[in-house]
Amino acid sequence: MKEEPQRIAGRLEGTLRIPATESAAIVVIAHPLPTHGGSMRNPLMAFLARSAAERGWYALRFNFRGVGASDGEWSGGREEHADLADAVEHARAVARGLPLAVIGFSFGALTTLRWIERGGRPDAYVLLGLPLRSEANEPRADLPPVPAGAFVVNGEHDQFGTAAEVARAHPQARVVAIPGSDHFFTGKREEMARLAMEHLALALAIP
Repeated sequence: MKEEPQRIAGRLEGTLRIPATESAAIVVIAHPLPTHGGSMRNPLMAFLARSAAERGWYALRFNFRGVGASDGEWSGGREEHADLADAVEHARAVARGLPLAVIGFSFGALTTLRWIERGGRPDAYVLLGLPLRSEANEPRADLPPVPAGAFVVNGEHDQFGTAAEVARAHPQARVVAIPGSDHFFTGKREEMARLAMEHLALALAIP
């Protein structure tokens, strides 16, 4: 497999991981909170991209506005859904005719929900570490609607919303707990990635 730099909509920095075999899908990966060091270079994002490519899928990571070499300024989460929309459009152009999935982690999960709320339509998606609380440990007032059937993977001990708390707050979603895991899936990345990729393969009907 190899990786190629991308420029998305003339303004966002991205990178495309290309599988060694003919691709069967493309996955767009949305990174965690930029104000706390989140970027497409986050090790968990890179691990997800490798996991997708090992399945034979393209994996597109990108930096939200104001992060890395992406133009613009951080909007506090209000406008970043437009960045995801541009990344998805770019991905569809790269992999015309292939099914498209989105994986969002933490802030990336919130942004995925905001994009869906505004009409975004992935063929499948996974929300990782969906935060119910902010860094200040206060309930989030800005949590977008969680659609019925949304696939959520949270740690048993996620400090911003345990899997049990997410399941109680959003009974319409399918919430999977990773035992012994925190918000960052420390020591549990392989299990987290396996759950995400297996769900996408099933949802996209890819062998």
